[in-house]
Amino acid sequence: MPFRLDARTLAAGDHFTFITSAGPIDCLGTPAGTDGFTDLDASAMEEELEGLVVRVASLDDLIRMKRATGRPQDVIAVEWLSALRDELG
Repeated sequence: MPFRLDARTLAAGDHFTFITSAGPIDCLGTPAGTDGFTDLDASAMEEELEGLVVRVASLDDLIRMKRATGRPQDVIAVEWLSALRDELG
C-alpha cells in the first residue's frame, strides 16, 4: 500500500522520516524525554534561516532528548552538545 501524506496518516502516527533533496528529515510528535511540542516550545529559541524565522529546540532540550534515546550515536552527541553549551556559556 503506498504511503499517503494526509491528515489521517499524520493523526495515526507520531514519528515520520521523509527523504528530501536536502537529505532525510525526522518529524517527531513526541521526542524521547519530552512531553511534546508544548514542553519544547517553552524554552525554544527563534533563529533566522535564509530569511525565515523558525523556532528551534534549546541546547538543554536537545541534550535531554539525546540522553533519553540511549543510542550510542546520541551518547556521543550529548558530549558534543554539552561541550558546545559550555563554550557558549
